[in-house]
Amino acid sequence: MVADVGSVRLPGLVDSGAVNTLLPAWSAEIAGLDLGAGDQRTLAVGGTAVAAQFALTRLSVAGLTWEAEVGFCEPWPYAWGLLGHDSFFRWFTVTFRAADFEFEVEPNPV
Repeated sequence: MVADVGSVRLPGLVDSGAVNTLLPAWSAEIAGLDLGAGDQRTLAVGGTAVAAQFALTRLSVAGLTWEAEVGFCEPWPYAWGLLGHDSFFRWFTVTFRAADFEFEVEPNPV
């Protein structure tokens, strides 16, 4: 969940190969985030180039809420957000059980 002035629920793809957490630009607008002051970078995601405007964002997953830098992208051709190392994995212990097509996300102790 992106949480700021408002909240936006969005499915997230847990990607152990992604550095950044990336979300569609429309989610920042709905959450009331100001994207004017952050870094802008062009990134490749799934073979598509996207312009990402980064902003410090409050996120919430599995009962844990934290602030992290998130890239808000346009275009964003996916129905999910991408959860990467810098702003997602560092807050959780993630256990993959590939043989069972499962993974477990547990908040790290604060």
